[in-house]
Amino acid sequence: MDRWTDPVVVVWVDPKTQIERLMSRDGCGQEQAQSRIDAQLALDWKKSEADIVIDNSGSLDDTKEQFQEVLKQVSAPLTWKERMMSRDGLLSIVVCTAAGVLLAQKNLL
Repeated sequence: MDRWTDPVVVVWVDPKTQIERLMSRDGCGQEQAQSRIDAQLALDWKKSEADIVIDNSGSLDDTKEQFQEVLKQVSAPLTWKERMMSRDGLLSIVVCTAAGVLLAQKNLL
């Protein structure tokens, strides 16, 4: 789905912290936590493919601060190019083109 999503945002954490947090949150052992992590795509690969990375290795406040910055970024108004590439922009193009064709046909008759 990353081909149709822009930007791609990944929340990344270092492997050691990821294991510790998972074990603490779910009350599971290291082997079970590692098994769960191994069943997912590697975070480092996701990080390499992302447009924006939130580093979740620090405190919760650090992560919240990064999230707020990303939210500002992705909430900014679209450029004309981004707008035209969006669903709304594509719909506008199709509607305007159809209206233009209909008007041209009416004027030619």
